[in-house]
Amino acid sequence: MAIAYAALYTRFTRAAVLETLGEDYIRTARAKGVKERTVLFKHTMRAVFAPIITLAGLDFAGLIGGAIITETIFNLPGLGRLTLRSTFEFDLPVVLATTILAAAVVIIMNLIIDMLYAVLDPRVRI
Repeated sequence: MAIAYAALYTRFTRAAVLETLGEDYIRTARAKGVKERTVLFKHTMRAVFAPIITLAGLDFAGLIGGAIITETIFNLPGLGRLTLRSTFEFDLPVVLATTILAAAVVIIMNLIIDMLYAVLDPRVRI
């Protein structure tokens, strides 16, 4: 399961880095004589991490949904299996509680991602 995500993130990161290296501010930094390492890590990576963090936040929500399938297939105890078993038994309070919990976790994760934007990109304000 992780190999597919690793390939996706690698391809996405490569495309973002190549796109960012062609930007005007990168050429300006190189023309000013800034070291290539500084250009790559300070200027390029800060611009590249914002879309990657967005992708990670979207994938995090998918991981919560995948927990239901993984816990059921491998017979692992957890909220995913509890949710599925409660759904089949029509135990609506448990289904509602686990759904609200999953939604709260996704909302908190999105809040953390938005705060990371402000750390990475000084133009973004909270």
